[in-house]
Formats: sequence, C-alpha cells, structure tokens
Amino acid sequence: MSETLLLAMRELKGLLKDKGLLLLAIGGPFLYSFFYPLPYQHKIVRKMPVAVVDADKTNTSFKLKQMIKATEQVSLTENYLTLQDAQKALKERKIYGVVYIPQDFQKNILKNQVQAVKIWTDGSYIIYYKQATKALQTAIKTMSAGIEIKKIQAKGAGKAAYVLRSPITITERDLYNPSGSYLEYAVPAVFVAVIHQVLLMIIGMRSGTLRESKKKYSPSLRPINILFGKTLAFLFFGLCYFVFYFILVYRILGFTGGGTILSFFIFYFIFVLSVIFLGIFLAQFFSERESSVMFIVVSSLPLFFMSGVVWPVYQMPFFIQILRVLAPLSYGIEGMTRLFIMQEPLLQALPLLTGMFVYMLISGILAYYTIKKRYPNKI
Repeated sequence: MSETLLLAMRELKGLLKDKGLLLLAIGGPFLYSFFYPLPYQHKIVRKMPVAVVDADKTNTSFKLKQMIKATEQVSLTENYLTLQDAQKALKERKIYGVVYIPQDFQKNILKNQVQAVKIWTDGSYIIYYKQATKALQTAIKTMSAGIEIKKIQAKGAGKAAYVLRSPITITERDLYNPSGSYLEYAVPAVFVAVIHQVLLMIIGMRSGTLRESKKKYSPSLRPINILFGKTLAFLFFGLCYFVFYFILVYRILGFTGGGTILSFFIFYFIFVLSVIFLGIFLAQFFSERESSVMFIVVSSLPLFFMSGVVWPVYQMPFFIQILRVLAPLSYGIEGMTRLFIMQEPLLQALPLLTGMFVYMLISGILAYYTIKKRYPNKI
C-alpha cells in the first residue's frame, strides 16, 4: 500500500512539473468553462429582426402586426415595402423571417373567407427557425382564435364561446430546462466531454513522456501497484474537475438541477475510473506523447455526436449504437443527464450504473494487462 501511494505521489509530482501537460490539465477546462457558455449567456434567442410586408393596411392587419410585435422572440421591422425586398434581405440574413399580409385581408375575414398569412423563415439555422416560427404562428393563431370566438358570440353563444372554440386546453410544463435554453441543454454535456477528453490527453502525454525517457519499472513494484498508483494520480485531476464544473461553475451559471449531487458523484467516480483505465490501455499504442493527443482530438467529436446529445440514439444506425457502447463518454453524458439534471434516484438508474461498472471492470483488466505486458522492462 505504501509503495502504491509513493508511486502515486511521484506520478502526481511528474504531472505537476510538466508545463505543457499542466497547461492542458488546468488551462483547457478553465477556458472551456468560460468561453463556451459565454455566447449563450442570454439562454434563449430574443428580438430577432423579422420583416412584415403589409399589402392590406387596415385595422385588422395593424392589429396582427401589434400582436407579433408583442412576442419576445421577434422584433418587427417595416423597412421593406415589397415582398421581393424582404425575401432578399432574408437571404442576406439581415432579417430572419418575413410575414406577408395579403391585400383584402380584412375584407375576406369579414366575408367569412379563410385568409392565409404567408411566413418565410430561415430553416438553415434551426435556432432562428424554431424561435421565429413559434412566435409568428402563436400570434397568428391567437388572432384567428379571437376572430372565431367573436363569430360564435355573434350567434348567441355568449361566454360559452370560449369553451365551444377550445373544449380542450393544454397545460404545458417544461421539465429539467424551464427556460428552454440551449445553454442548459448543451453545456453540461460539453463539461463531461471536456473531462473525458482532457483526462485521456493527460494520460497519453504522461505515458509518452515516460516512454521517451526509456525508464524501467522498479522491481519492488508489481503491476497491480503500478496500476493503482497511476490511477490515484490521475484521479486527483478527475475529482478536481468534478468540484470545478459541477459545483462551482454550475452554480455560477445558475443552472437548474444538480440537487442529487451525491448520487451523481457515485456514478461520476466510476465514470472517471473507466476513462483512466481506458487511457492507460490506449496509451500503449502511441510511442510519442503528441500522437495520443492528435488521436484523442480527432476522435472526440465523433464520440460526442454518438453520445445521443445531438441526435436520438434510437434513430442512429445499428452499428453506431453498438460502437457508442465502447466509449465511456456515452455513459457519462447519459448518467449526468439522468442523475444530475433530471435528479433521478440512483436506484432508478441502476441499469446504467451497472453498465458503467461493467465497463470500468473490463477497462481496468485491459489496463492491468497493458502494464503487465510492459513490466518490468518498459514504462
């Protein structure tokens, strides 16, 4: 036990003395925690410029424009007099939506004829499209409902017109992300991805440095002591990242969730051990420290896309669903989402926890045999 602790201290000392490695281990997570959330500080898109082309110019069309203007998502502009000018501005991204109110809009409504209001939005940028379309449709549907209720009341329905118009009401409640913000959706997952990436880089760089030194293991140590010693040294960084990201930064950014911190810590601890064991296993395939860094950087983005954050897992090709099981990042992001954000009880997430534990055991065995294979002639 004492030999394991001494090796862990030597490993940690070597890590802290390596300026390049230390810059990556400290600078990387710090910069990600600051610069990545910064563009999304407003959480949701507001006041997007949207043009309205009013070919009717009546009280009814004016009322519709006022209702659109009242939404928080868009900011209405009437600088474009023709539909062609507005569509050109949309293509040039000077505006992000166009509303066209046709001629005889009020006249056709009074004649009880269905009247179409045309909308163009920028579908190439999903955030613009979602917010602009939602705001414009809400305003138009609200006005349409108001007109329909007045018609029903004119037939003698009175206050019952509201019930006749909408016999079923919808009560909406957004769980786990009340503001519906991209910030709270993406940033926590990125934090897990950064921890995964940085830990693998640290392990790869440290292994490459030792290999380049051509040192040998001490005969007094055994492979299991070496594995535990290295693991303890890297675990120090993993635990520091947990405190930094999921306690300090999470509170500073004012995210919701995070109440079941103990349950998530248990899962996170197993996740970090899995990443460390995987890093020790992968390090044997790279003779230089820079090689492992390049491999991890290149592979991190595909792993993030396969994790289920960008696209639902059940709609991925079958071979991708199998491949993602081989990466601890997939388990890490799902565990963070369920245990930390959704605050799911640990027992309810037992299948996921079991899967992560099995992964840790397998990667631990691979890491052990990796060290044993090189013992004692090569570090």
